[in-house]
Amino acid sequence: MRHARITIASLVLLSLIAACTRPAPVGEPLDDLQGTVVPSQQVFPSSTPPPSATPVVTPSATTPATETEQPTDVPTPLPLDDDDPRFGLNLSAPDYRDDFNSDLTWVGPNFEGASNITAGGVHRAIDYLADSFLWWSTTIPDIDAGNIYVEIQADVEECKGKDAYGLAVRVEPDQRDSGYLLEFSCDGAFRVRKLFAGTIQTLQDWTLSDSILSDGSVNIMGFLAIDNQLYPVANGEVLTQVEDTTFFSGNYGLYANAQESPGLSVVFDVFKLWYVSP
Repeated sequence: MRHARITIASLVLLSLIAACTRPAPVGEPLDDLQGTVVPSQQVFPSSTPPPSATPVVTPSATTPATETEQPTDVPTPLPLDDDDPRFGLNLSAPDYRDDFNSDLTWVGPNFEGASNITAGGVHRAIDYLADSFLWWSTTIPDIDAGNIYVEIQADVEECKGKDAYGLAVRVEPDQRDSGYLLEFSCDGAFRVRKLFAGTIQTLQDWTLSDSILSDGSVNIMGFLAIDNQLYPVANGEVLTQVEDTTFFSGNYGLYANAQESPGLSVVFDVFKLWYVSP
């Protein structure tokens, strides 16, 4: 695998965001459940001036503070071993980096069920209800983003058990109701799922890992997608390999997923992206 030389000097500014829901009766499995799509707003950073944005309404009693303590930027260990599926990437020089300094990046959905706010140089996702609904925000780059590696810092606040937070890749660009999801839970486990047109399938069920820090610590989530191979990564360590042939390109998503703690809050920062080729 070699590092692809792809220029990303500009990314399209679009007023789109995905807000996916997946209702489930309490106590029943989450596989193969129906969901809906709620339109909202999302843009991706660009070298051109942003268009006028539609205001996003946020719950007044729960609006995050504008000044938020930022998590420490912890680099992935270097160099990579030659048997690492990321071998050949220069992880010290991503093709794209977002430090969340613009409030037009990763915006919404914001309503009584969940909010996503960029302020103080971070992106905060809050899931107000401990239920089986999943709300995420997505971006749309102007190139085919098939084989990629992405990393994001995630700083989860008070949580427990299977309260979780997620990073999605290869999100379907039109309906934005499909893609691959990597989730970390507050008890130090991970899972990989596939959201497909409102249904959800588990590709790798919850698995405890010593590489994932629990008890509210900052974790670096990584997700490598090469052709039909998916590799979840925690704090620089590849966790497993999953194979699926449903999606081969798409966008990115972030979300909080409260299961036990209503108001679960996750601070995301330092989004990095590398383009790779097999």
